[in-house]
Amino acid sequence: MSSSAYNHGIKAASVWKRLSNVYSDADSRFTAWAVRKGIPVAVGKTLVPFSALLLMASALIAGFAVGAVIIAAAAFVYMVRYIQMNQATSADPDESPSANGPDFRNGRDGYGYYYGADDSIFSSTESVNNEEENKA
Repeated sequence: MSSSAYNHGIKAASVWKRLSNVYSDADSRFTAWAVRKGIPVAVGKTLVPFSALLLMASALIAGFAVGAVIIAAAAFVYMVRYIQMNQATSADPDESPSANGPDFRNGRDGYGYYYGADDSIFSSTESVNNEEENKA
């Protein structure tokens, strides 16, 4: 039998045997310590599982802390990069042209929403209507 599943089983069994030997050795040492100090044996027997749980909990908390730091650093880098990409070329935002649609600015017919540049060759409908009224 030389299948890979069988080999993995042998490896898992040897790891489990080693861990159980370490657990029983530590349990017997803590029990002997409790007997020497005059402490109840139950306290000596609970130290090993409690320390194993404490070790796993501290590893879990450390993992969450490292993950939170990584996420916070990535968010900070994203914010800084987004600010740099969207920074206007002009210091005065009223002078910078909008490429995404209408702007509220002072145009030919006063303040309002205008598309495109101020030097457009097309006149607005309001100025055409005013010229027709003035002629009549």
